Amino acid sequence: MVLLFTHQNSQRIHYIFNAVLSVRLGITFQITNDWSFFQVSKAEIKIAYTDIQTLDTDFKDYLWVYNEGLLMEDFIRDFSMPISKGVYDLQNQSANSEFFSLPFAQIEALFLAPTHVNNHTNQPKDDILSKKFIPFDMFSEIFWCISRYEEYQWEKAISNGETPNINFDNNGQPLPKLIPEDAYGRYPAKQSLLFQNGWLETPIVDKLIWLFGHCINQTPLDQFEIIATADIDMALRYGGRTIITWFGSFLKDIFLRPNLILERFKTLVSQKDPYQMDLATLPILEVAKTHKLFILNHRVRTDKNKQISSKTLFREIKSIREQFNGGAENWGLHPSWQSQSNQSVTKKEWEWEKTELEKNINTPVKHARLHYIHLRLPGSYQILQEIGISHDWSMGYPDAIGFRAGTSKSYLWYDLSQEKYSGLNIHPFCIMDVTCKNYLGLTHNISIEKSDSIKQLLYLMRGTFCFIFHNESVSNSFPWKGWKNTIIQWVKQPISNPIKPQ
Repeated sequence: MVLLFTHQNSQRIHYIFNAVLSVRLGITFQITNDWSFFQVSKAEIKIAYTDIQTLDTDFKDYLWVYNEGLLMEDFIRDFSMPISKGVYDLQNQSANSEFFSLPFAQIEALFLAPTHVNNHTNQPKDDILSKKFIPFDMFSEIFWCISRYEEYQWEKAISNGETPNINFDNNGQPLPKLIPEDAYGRYPAKQSLLFQNGWLETPIVDKLIWLFGHCINQTPLDQFEIIATADIDMALRYGGRTIITWFGSFLKDIFLRPNLILERFKTLVSQKDPYQMDLATLPILEVAKTHKLFILNHRVRTDKNKQISSKTLFREIKSIREQFNGGAENWGLHPSWQSQSNQSVTKKEWEWEKTELEKNINTPVKHARLHYIHLRLPGSYQILQEIGISHDWSMGYPDAIGFRAGTSKSYLWYDLSQEKYSGLNIHPFCIMDVTCKNYLGLTHNISIEKSDSIKQLLYLMRGTFCFIFHNESVSNSFPWKGWKNTIIQWVKQPISNPIKPQ
């Protein structure tokens, strides 16, 4: 049992300590607002979560963590409010032997205690961090990351048409720039504070949980795992079309993609479509042990499967299902394009898609990933919950590699618009084939190096390496020639490396 003192309890505090830290560390919390009770308590682990001016920090039988105040609030702060930030180098601590056992060498910190920032460098004072003294609000940082607090701020600013007209606040701190939504109406990765500080490819929340656990002599219960997830946006490249549709595409290929003509005719002869998921592809998922398939099956909005006849499409789905021999946990809905202006329209369409998919695979669907990673908070998640989805796999960026919510591990979604946490489990991913090839223009080797670097850190921290590929990218067909080997490398276990990463 851990006894936590805080001046004010709140839904946010309850969420962080009972729905996040208890799950990750396997401990229970009791929360008190009574300082006298806290002082005399014989609890084995005591934490004072308050500001520096309030308590006598020489009292040695508890861990003191700075409280910036974010978790006490029930509103969303203005977009332009700056956040203090810095990096603690754990190798340069005066008492650094306390942190040698951690599987990383630095901590990325937000919400710094103002009295413990070096006025000359605007960085935290390295020599004061210890197992009894945390001079930044690690709990608010965890909440801020996994709730996607900045996305709510951005949504509000975008809807209000706000554009900050000054670059610095009264203290000379830079104000955030408001980057508009991208061409598909999505939150841009470049807007993220983690991206702007070069922290996006590091699971900083997982680090904080390790640090907190280390301070109270607890190790996270996490285990390293690789989860391969496949989006089937277009089940077949050529098959399942009407003669008119097929001939129209053939003429288009003659003028725009003549290199596909031979492949098109080979498909006619062999009856083997390059996009089919068969035993030559499935070993990728078998090696990963844990896998998910997300099916796009609607024919109204942006959906390449709309060209394929329903009979052919679901014959392919049935074939994949038989080869996997998997249950409901292997299957997920890939909802069609989301209406920006009308949630009721989106809900109606997604309900229809879910019903159709369940009817054709004869199993309930509880998992989903949004098409084009078209995630807009809180609307997207609210609709998923309303149609009976309990697991979402959309928490990542289409235009950047890394951890959108700062963590590699699943967690319960907290809806800031309603100030409560839900039963929707969020499963983050950190890298996607389309991101590497189309958005970033990376080579095969660089894509593998990126994945290996992230995988190595996650291996040491017992994190989860979840990635996305498409049936197209493992087809070895233009324009994905050679990418199958890249995906195979993503699935492989990391090599144990004694060098501690940052």
